[in-house]
Amino acid sequence: MMVKVQKSLFEYCRTPEVSFQCTIDLSRLFPAPKDRKEFEDRFEKFQDVANKKIIKILKDKLIYDSEQLIPTKKDHRPPVLFVLGNPATHSIERGMFFTSEGKNGKEHRFWKNILPKGGIKGLCFKGLPEDERNDKRRDAMLKLDYQSPYRIGLCVLISFPSNASRDSKNELGDYSGIQGVRRLFGSEAFKELVRHERKRVMTLIREFVTRDGAVFTFQSDAWNELRSEKDSGYSISKAKAGKLKGTVAGMNDEIRLFGLPPTRLSRPAGEALKKYSSKISR
Repeated sequence: MMVKVQKSLFEYCRTPEVSFQCTIDLSRLFPAPKDRKEFEDRFEKFQDVANKKIIKILKDKLIYDSEQLIPTKKDHRPPVLFVLGNPATHSIERGMFFTSEGKNGKEHRFWKNILPKGGIKGLCFKGLPEDERNDKRRDAMLKLDYQSPYRIGLCVLISFPSNASRDSKNELGDYSGIQGVRRLFGSEAFKELVRHERKRVMTLIREFVTRDGAVFTFQSDAWNELRSEKDSGYSISKAKAGKLKGTVAGMNDEIRLFGLPPTRLSRPAGEALKKYSSKISR
C-alpha cells in the first residue's frame, strides 16, 4: 500500500519497501525569480554528477527518489531507528542503504564494521555480488532475520540524494553529501526544507519507536534537529566518546536519543554504538 502525504511545499509517497518518492514545489521554495534562476544554474552543474534517472525537474516540480526501510513486522525486541544524513544516489539506484563503497563495489563499512560492534550480526554479506548482498540484506531486515538486541529501522533526515563522497578529480564533487545538498539549494531554502523533513522524521519516530526503544543519529544535523531543548548541541568529541545522549524533542522525554560519529569514522562509530546498545532494554 502506498501512502501519499501532502504538504504545502513538500510531498512524499511512502511504500513498505526501501524507496519512496518526493516532490518539492520550486515555485514555493524559490518565489523570487532571481533565487529560482540561481538554483537552476547550480542544479545544471549538479546533474552532471548525479543520476538523472532518480532526480528530475518537471516545470515547477523537483521530483526524486529517496530511501527508507521500516519493517512492518514486529517481535519482542525494542525498536531502534537509525537516522542518517542523506541518501547516496548509487544506493537508491541499487535499492539498498550503503549498497557498497569504493570503485570495486566492496561491502560498506556500515554493515561490515559498525553494526557488528553493536552486536548486530547477520547483515554483512561480504564476498557476494553487490546485487545479491542487497537482496539478502533487504529481505533479512524486513523479516527481522538477524541477530541483534533490537529491531532496526533506517531513515534519512534529508531525503534529497547526492553523491556519497567528494570526487577530487571533479570540482562538481562539491555537491556531494549533505553539505552538497545545502550548497545546491542555498542556506535559506535548505532551512525551509529541513523544517518539512523534520516533520516527516518525527512522524516516523512516533509510528515506529516505542518507549523501550531509541533513536540513533549518525549526522550532526540529525542530532540537532531531533534533540530536546535541554540537550546540548552536536559535539563530535562527545559523539566519539559515546557521551552524546538525550531525548527526542516533543516526546515528553520518553524516547531516548543517542548521537554517533558519522559512518566515515567507522571505528569510533562502532565503539559508540556498542556503548549505547548496552543501554537499550533487552
